[in-house]
Amino acid sequence: MKKLIQDNYDSIVKRGLITPNTTKQDFIDKICEEVNEFWSEVIERNDSGIKEELADIILTCLNFARHYNIDIESELKKKIKVNFNR
Repeated sequence: MKKLIQDNYDSIVKRGLITPNTTKQDFIDKICEEVNEFWSEVIERNDSGIKEELADIILTCLNFARHYNIDIESELKKKIKVNFNR
């Protein structure tokens, strides 16, 4: 998972869409944009678009985690454990 996260992050940095000056608000705005695109595909019942937009949401969240040095894999494991114990 770490390689997938790093490869995606590097591809977006290479395109200049993430810089050292990218803020949390920038990431939140991008996540909202991707959620809106996902919702549009759901409304249109476009299965291939739904899959792609869902991936975009997840990848944008992973970029946020990578940019702010959050070990998201560890956090996901912790959250799954919490969910099992509810």
